[in-house]
Amino acid sequence: MRTTLDIDGPILRELKKRQSKEGKSLGRLVSDLLAHAMQEEATPADDPPPAWIAKPMGARVNLSDKEAVYRLLDR
Repeated sequence: MRTTLDIDGPILRELKKRQSKEGKSLGRLVSDLLAHAMQEEATPADDPPPAWIAKPMGARVNLSDKEAVYRLLDR
């Protein structure tokens, strides 16, 4: 299918560089790039959830010992 696109100059220059590197027609290159972009947009990212790291955190002071608590607070 034929259509007309208004492409900014810098983008067109980059497309033409890529066209010569990949050996595709400009239309084929643009179609491939657009199809890839649309596929990525439609597919949700499968980022794994962050790893939950937990470790036991024992008491650093005996809370029934007021002097020990005050010493810790005064640090």
